[in-house]
Amino acid sequence: MAALGGCGESPPPEAPDPPLPRCCRPQAPPAGAVELDQARPLAPPVPPRCPPVSPGPLRCQPVRCPRAAWRERMRSAGLGRVWHGSARLGSVRLPPFWPRPAPPLSASATLCPRGPSRRKGARKEVTERGDGTAGSRAPPNPPDPPGMATPQLSEGTVEVAGQSLFYRQAQPGGRAPRLSVLLLHGIRFSSDTWLQLQTLAVLADAGHRAVAIDLPGLGRSKDAVAPAPVGQPAPGGFLKAVVEALGLSSAVVVSPSLSGMYSLPFLFQHGYLVKAYVPVAPICTDKFPAEQYAQVKTPTLIVYGDQDVELGQASLNNLRHLPEHQVLVLQGAGHACYLDKPEEWHRGLLAFLQQLE
Repeated sequence: MAALGGCGESPPPEAPDPPLPRCCRPQAPPAGAVELDQARPLAPPVPPRCPPVSPGPLRCQPVRCPRAAWRERMRSAGLGRVWHGSARLGSVRLPPFWPRPAPPLSASATLCPRGPSRRKGARKEVTERGDGTAGSRAPPNPPDPPGMATPQLSEGTVEVAGQSLFYRQAQPGGRAPRLSVLLLHGIRFSSDTWLQLQTLAVLADAGHRAVAIDLPGLGRSKDAVAPAPVGQPAPGGFLKAVVEALGLSSAVVVSPSLSGMYSLPFLFQHGYLVKAYVPVAPICTDKFPAEQYAQVKTPTLIVYGDQDVELGQASLNNLRHLPEHQVLVLQGAGHACYLDKPEEWHRGLLAFLQQLE
């Protein structure tokens, strides 16, 4: 017997491994399979079909459709817009049979059909009658009557005693004015005060012609020279010339504060040109005796604010001698009470003017 491990001799062959169990044997790939690195991107999933919808008009809320989830997946994957059907909603076209909620109807609502049923020549406006049935189109709003036309606002100048005075006026549109109202102002104000306060518009809306002037040396009449120093009664002929230049035959004179130096002499000397007198805490009331007040028969509305403890109360003590007077006290208002309480001022003035008609 030859010795093992000698030089030039090969080792004996190894024994074969025992067979693996069936569960551990490698499985053959299925037919048609490819390696992972050779795989191609899968096509977008086929959208599921919507559930059948019953025919006829639908007036219910939309039913949740499986297509909505598929549409969201397509958008999140960056596939852009999804088109299907013919009714567009946002960036997505829905099937023509997609149910839509009906808009609520009211007795005065004007409706226009929309959606898939809309076609060329099918646009028609309908209204709903009180019994719930559709009626014909509502008639257009009638035009405003002549008495409700927009007031006509204008401005200009008049020549009085060789001087130019600025004025603003508002007239009722489409009808003759009921009364003419001349608005004066205090030392710190002008005709613009009555414009901004809407007094001009309020009077014109009520059917009256309202004219507001800038007194000499004030507002846009600064170049004019006053006929008397401040605090001294002016000649009554000054306002007479103003009234005649403006074409005011018989005017209601509204006179606050400083303008009392013009209005009171005009009232005493040319009372036939004054339809009514509305003093608002005017000055110069102490320049005339009580007997002179008692001779005036012009209707008067005395206005002042209860917070104007000086000039308001002092003017009231003198003006109360006018026999045909009424008193309007604006609670919580100061010297320029019409600025503090414009609504109460307009309401009281219109009520007084209504008594004169």
